[in-house]
Order: sequence, then structure tokens, then C-alpha cells
Amino acid sequence: MDNQRYYRELLEEVLKFKSISTDKQYVDGIESAVLWFESLFKSNGFEVVITRGYGNPIVVAKKIIDGNLPTCLVYGHYDVQPADLSDGWISEPFLLTERDGRLYGRGVVDNKGQVLIHIATVLQLLKENKLNQNVKFMIEGDEETGSPLMEKFVKENKELLRANYSLISDGEMNIDAPVIEAGFRGGLNSTLTIRSAKADQHSGIFGGAIPNSAGIMANVLSRVVDESGKVLVPNFFDKVDPIEGKIKENNESLPFNDGDYMKVAGVNYLTKVDGVDVMSQVGLLPTIQITGLNSGYVGEGYRNSVPSITMAKLNFRLVKSQVPDKIIEQFRKYLEETIPSGVEWKWETTESYEGIKLDLNNEIVRKTDVILSEAYGKKVVYKFSGGGLPIVTLFSQELEMANVLVPLGNEDCGMHSVDENFDLRYLEKALEFSYNFFSISA
Repeated sequence: MDNQRYYRELLEEVLKFKSISTDKQYVDGIESAVLWFESLFKSNGFEVVITRGYGNPIVVAKKIIDGNLPTCLVYGHYDVQPADLSDGWISEPFLLTERDGRLYGRGVVDNKGQVLIHIATVLQLLKENKLNQNVKFMIEGDEETGSPLMEKFVKENKELLRANYSLISDGEMNIDAPVIEAGFRGGLNSTLTIRSAKADQHSGIFGGAIPNSAGIMANVLSRVVDESGKVLVPNFFDKVDPIEGKIKENNESLPFNDGDYMKVAGVNYLTKVDGVDVMSQVGLLPTIQITGLNSGYVGEGYRNSVPSITMAKLNFRLVKSQVPDKIIEQFRKYLEETIPSGVEWKWETTESYEGIKLDLNNEIVRKTDVILSEAYGKKVVYKFSGGGLPIVTLFSQELEMANVLVPLGNEDCGMHSVDENFDLRYLEKALEFSYNFFSISA
């Protein structure tokens, strides 16, 4: 059986599980995914540990073929974002579908599909007796909610996770070339709730005479970011490293096209910082994004009331030199100074995680560079990712191991969106890279 066929059989099975970590009603889907991975690994001779008590269960599977060989820790996550046909999907999101040279389904790239590339490859190499390094897989179920207990898990399970280096594939290439990621932004999520009255009130009787929570929220948010996307919160950029030297030269030389980027995003213009290329802006500059708003009546017709409660979701993306706790303190002070004293408000934050710049001067990164170049027939590029992977910081700081980050998805894969997809041309190259990575001695 060829590796792609085997991979697709496994992918079809695991995509069926609605392992949505953002909604507690899908706990059965979470458990089904965990049991599926446990069965898959055990049936192929792995030692498997299912750890509970750190949020959703964490699967760790180990295969030691030779104690003298190095061990690679492969990280991935089985939890996915919500998806439903009513969101605009062309096909059922939890059934693997192929059309026009792409595989469609929720999790096909983020992240079941990508971690499964390495799983299917390792299992195939075991059957061929060609696996040339020891392997551990760590697959968690809370990545889409920020993995709030992951730091505790890693600190308390260092021996379970001990390895020489890690390999992580969780993202899209974003560029017409194989990519090794050089770093990630950190960040946190938060919810701001403003209450201006005990209940919604008639807009004819009270409108104009009482405070409106939606209007207050709009005023607050207009002072968080301006129309260009620039963050206006005082002192927000104080600790940001300048983008200069070799990093600036590298980013400006990347084969990146602004027009293609806008096309994928479906926008007509970019909110760029003067003198900064897009890759530097999303990878090395912080931002605050308004990711959700809820206020008043938005159903069919009209209910003419002054909303008493308005809620906003805010996502902070922070860079290496920023201290998340300091940013939280500064933003809370901003809210205290901006929100009128006569209204109630509450600002809640998730656990924060720090940004990271990876050490790229090591043997495993050099090896990966060579294998990627051969698989894709192109020179590898190094880029900073605007996304966040808290696990990378933990692996670096707590386990003191080298990390190599190789995204394998296509730029227009639609992660976190409708019709998430994996371009079969990218999949073929990804499987080739993974096969060579695990069959060539590190």
C-alpha cells in the first residue's frame, strides 16, 4: 500500500470525530478521537500513555527502536475549530471529501491532517523496517483554546516527553517555497463586558438620555486601534525589538506577493505599517484584534431598545520582548481611564504565553533544510509566524530541546474558516519530506 493511500484512509477515519474543544457539548467527539489515536498507536506496537487532568486528554505514544539513536518528539493536536454546513461549507465538514485536486474537511490541515502525515509515515517505515530514529508523538486536545494547562503538564511530565529535538507541523507555508519557521508571536485572549443599565430600555422613552453600552463599547474600541490597524494603547510598543539587520534582509527577500496575500484573505487593501513588509508585520510586530462583538437585538425585524450589555472579544498577539503581564496591566489601566465611571465593566483574560525566536543554528535544522530542499526542489526560506504555538516556548524553555517547525499546508487552506482544504500537490510533497526525514539518520 502506498503511503498516500494509507494516509488518506487514516485521515478519513479521524476527521469524522467532532473533537471541538471550544464547545463542551462535543466532549464525546474529544473522547472518540483520543481512543482512536490510542488504538492506532497500540496496534502498531507503541507504548501509549493517556494523561488526564490537564484539560482534554493528552496522548503520548513512544516507539524506541534503538537506545543509541536520537529521539524525535512530534507534536500535534486533535482538537479542531467548530464547523457546520450552515456556515457555508460546500460539503459536510466532518466527512473527508475530494474535489478539484483538494481534500476538504475540518481539521484536514489544522491539525489532524498535518500530524497524521508524520504518523502515517512512521507507521509505514516501521512496516518497511526503515525507521532510523526513535519517535514520540504528543497529541493534545486544547490547542484551539490556548492550551491553558499545558505549561503545568510539560513541567510535571518532563521525562515522559524527553527527546533530542521536536518536529512540529502546524500551519501553512504562506510562501511559494518550503518553509522553516523562525519564531512565533505570543499572546492571550480576553473578554470585555460593559453594563450600562439593569436591563435594555425603550429607545423612544430613554434613548438619548441614558448611557448606551454599545455606544460606550464602540468608543472604547475606537481608541484601541485606529482605521489603519495601529494599536493606540499607550506604551504598547515600548519593548518591541526593532526589525533590522539580517532579520530585515531575510524578510524583505522572501518570495512573498502582497497581491496573492490579499486574494487569499479576500480584501482590497492591507493595513500596513510604513516601511515594514507584511511578513515582518505579522511575525514581528504586536497587534490587538477585535474578534467578536455582541450587543442588543440582531434578529429579524427591529426591537427598538437601548442595549444594557455589550461584550467584545479581544485577541492580543505579542512579540518576544513584550512581557504579557505588563501588557495586561497597561491595558487594564487604559480601560479604567477610558470607560465612564458610571457604568459597570469586567475584563477577563486567558493565560498568556510568550513569543519566541527559535535557535536555528543546530544540526536538526540544518538536516531539515537539506531534506526540504530536495523534496520541494526549491531553496528553504525562514520566516516568523504571526500565529502562536505556546508549546514551542515550553519545549525550548522546560525541555531544553531544539525545535524544528515545518508548516506543510497550502496558503489558501482555509484554517479556522469554511471549506478547510489540503491541496494534493502540497500533500504529496509533505509526505515525501516526512518519509525522508524519518528514514534518514539524524
